[in-house]
Amino acid sequence: MTTKNITIGLLLLCFHGAFSQFKTTIPLDKNVTSGKLKNGLTYYILHNEEPKDRASFYFVQNVGAILEDDSQNGLAHFLEHMAFNGTEHFKGKGIIKMLEKNGVSFGKDINAYTAQDETVYNISGVPVMNQKLIDSTLWVLHDWSGALSLTNEEIDAERGVIREEWRTRRTSDFRLKMQTDQVLYKNSKYSRRDVIGDLNIINNFKYAELRNYYKKWYRPDLQAVIIVGDIDVKIMEEKVKNIFSGIPLAKKAAVRTYEKIPNHDELYFGTATDKEASSTEITLQYVVDEPLVKDSTVTRKNVMNSFYTNILNNRFKELILKNQGAALNIKAYFEPVSRLNTSFNISASAKKGKVTEAFEEAYTEAERIRRFGAVQAELDRTKKLFISSYDDFLGNKDKVDNDSWADKLTDYFLKAKPFLSAQDDYNLVVGIIKNITLEEFNAYAKTIRKPTNQVVLVTGAEDDKNSFPTKESVVNVMKKVEGMNLKPYTKEQNNSPLIEKELKPAAVKKTFEVAGIKDAKGYILENDAKIIVLPTTYSQDQIVFSAFSKGGKSLIKTEDLNSAEIATTIARSSGLGNFDNIGLKEKLTGKVAQASPFIGDNTEGFQGSSNKADFETMLQLLYLSFEAPRFDPNIFNILKEQYKSRLENIQKDNGSAFNDAVDLANSNNNQRTFLFNDKFLETIDLKKAESIYRDRIKNAADFTFIFVGNIPESGLELIQKYIGNIKSDPTVKENYVDHNIEPKKGKTVVHFKRPMEVAKTTVYLNLTGKTEYSKENALSMYVIGQLLSKRFLQTIREEEGGSYGVNVGGNLETIPSPTFSLALTFDCNPDKQEKLMQIVWKELNDLKTVPVNANDLEDIKKALLKNREESLKTNSFWNTTLYNNTLNQIPFSQDEEYKNLISKINQKTIQQFSKHVLDSSSSVEVIMSPESQSGK
Repeated sequence: MTTKNITIGLLLLCFHGAFSQFKTTIPLDKNVTSGKLKNGLTYYILHNEEPKDRASFYFVQNVGAILEDDSQNGLAHFLEHMAFNGTEHFKGKGIIKMLEKNGVSFGKDINAYTAQDETVYNISGVPVMNQKLIDSTLWVLHDWSGALSLTNEEIDAERGVIREEWRTRRTSDFRLKMQTDQVLYKNSKYSRRDVIGDLNIINNFKYAELRNYYKKWYRPDLQAVIIVGDIDVKIMEEKVKNIFSGIPLAKKAAVRTYEKIPNHDELYFGTATDKEASSTEITLQYVVDEPLVKDSTVTRKNVMNSFYTNILNNRFKELILKNQGAALNIKAYFEPVSRLNTSFNISASAKKGKVTEAFEEAYTEAERIRRFGAVQAELDRTKKLFISSYDDFLGNKDKVDNDSWADKLTDYFLKAKPFLSAQDDYNLVVGIIKNITLEEFNAYAKTIRKPTNQVVLVTGAEDDKNSFPTKESVVNVMKKVEGMNLKPYTKEQNNSPLIEKELKPAAVKKTFEVAGIKDAKGYILENDAKIIVLPTTYSQDQIVFSAFSKGGKSLIKTEDLNSAEIATTIARSSGLGNFDNIGLKEKLTGKVAQASPFIGDNTEGFQGSSNKADFETMLQLLYLSFEAPRFDPNIFNILKEQYKSRLENIQKDNGSAFNDAVDLANSNNNQRTFLFNDKFLETIDLKKAESIYRDRIKNAADFTFIFVGNIPESGLELIQKYIGNIKSDPTVKENYVDHNIEPKKGKTVVHFKRPMEVAKTTVYLNLTGKTEYSKENALSMYVIGQLLSKRFLQTIREEEGGSYGVNVGGNLETIPSPTFSLALTFDCNPDKQEKLMQIVWKELNDLKTVPVNANDLEDIKKALLKNREESLKTNSFWNTTLYNNTLNQIPFSQDEEYKNLISKINQKTIQQFSKHVLDSSSSVEVIMSPESQSGK
């Protein structure tokens, strides 16, 4: 379950909300079957085949936390949890049990969120061949509408879960927002509605309060059923009518009202601090009304807004890359702040003590674009960028998944955001883009920043509060900039080609087969580069690329490891060949292509993707990344400034302290353990970083390059042209070095205390050791992790109310040597930590002596088969599979072999492997607790 807090900055009319009806004049896509039942329930049904044989079911409530009475603060979100704790047709945990029996997993496929103005449930990836399952899923949605059990026992059991969610979500960012909300939501209900609510109410509310909220607001006239998937729409519509028409609508239904931000001439100003805040930021917001009728003029306005932020953000980036100012980063963006309001924001994060100066830099650029507008080249580039993005969307429209369409239909129901077919959407938006003139855009740019409804918020660490500007100084900066003699923006173009050198295709020396994947073709080029190509038609216009060679950071001297950490970051940010960062971005405008280098612990390589038309561009970027990388001293200095700013506050960051403790314990304090600290900042060196990059990203003969997707006919020839011309030395084949980075043998226990704003204990436990690699063992490790997740959901979350959730992962890594890891982590009340650890160890030890729950095991096996079936039709799955199988020399498992592997997993094999894992492992236990036990 998640909370989605979409109201960032909101003030309210002094009366309780104007009732508003959202409409759109743009007709709903004719492929969507929709209707409204007599009881007021709305439904939308759409046939879609991504993924094949699956459907997603959404249940959308046009109500959320803002409709709670003060005595119900937090109950909208509490109710969302209760929807999974018993209904008329599904007692207790019946909903989850029924769905998981069919491979539909809680958390992954089954979820929900609550916001101030809506509550949305989803059941995704439901296999459609099983009609009984489809009917049962519809009955789940039916019961959510008005048939929750809401028993006293289940309500009391859930209080603990919500308490722990409250604790987990009280991060530094959340605490800062709670403070700024008091400024933004002055004297309004929104200042008292953070969705999760008031702990005092969560702990003590009378059962009737929850039932009253449910009865008042969960009703068909405020609900929509959305079904998208590989279904027969007519049959599904009949089912919806049969199942949902019988839900009664109360005769005296409360009116659903909406809260609006009042207009204000005065600039609202507020500051917020937190001990653990990691940066200092100043944000200027302009709050505007959201149009109630969404027509094509609103679409045009939204396109203009996107153009405006894109152009302004490019200018901000250029400013930051000069590295001569006070801002570390500046961004402009629009965001919804309520159903009835949107805000335009300019936000700057500042170097230490330079908030006012950073704000002036940001405001100056915003004033420049207001005064002079954009130049033709900027507008042309933006048009090209947006049209190519829409071309890509249209080219791959068949791969838009069920959940993406369901999300858009949710917006159609809640906010009347137009819902069009991919082609109609393309025609409308691209038509608008092509028609925008420079004069129209520049006139529009003058209207975005308005003189009223302005809010300025400053947030940062407590220690930096003395350097925060006052309201008066912010107003003075705005007046000063508005009176400045500014010059219009100018920009020189770099029109040289990406690669000036004439390249000729290198010959294919030999071909090879790829074990287990008959459609994949292997080629060795003249320079000994190893190529694997797997043509597919899963996406009409997508190619996924990866490359690797062995070595990575394992071949770097210990004293140079910090410089290795930043090597690819600098290379990726510095540009390529004749183009600096900005020049390269401009050169690639309208191209759908990227190739990003990495240097990992034991390998180095690339991840990338392109569409068919820009396959050559991706290869050019790859070629330049080998042959002509850039290492811009300015980029290095900017990076250092950003690191320095982060380090100034990191000592108070509990999350960072915890992660460091975990990493050091897992490596037995090995000198090669990466720590982000003052020593890191002192030892990073640009020349070393460049030297490391050039040493690792070189020699095509030592790399394997993998391409999967709808590759153009000229694909192999282009690969020969670019990869075939990367310098190589076939005599050098590197391998990684095993530095034996592992915990000390036996038990490692690290317990420490930290000052905290909200008392919270964080627990990490890892069992690790050596074992031989096999597909059976790898699957068994995964299954053990999943089994423990299910057990902890039951024992620690539900029975004890001890934690919002325990994350468990079972893994078997092959590199640098076959090693298993069973790791778990959770947050909890400090008073409960000892009891919860006893439960953890009991569950672990039970794996050795007590057969695991047969139903749980079957659910996990079904989910594995279902996920595999879905993954097989994606390019990313095949790229990852080829990458891992080639790197580790493990042949791909065909369908029958995979099913056979799954079928062989049973209670006995899990018990045997669990015994091996638990008896041969070393353990690492890291527990961070608050210095004082005070806290809620």
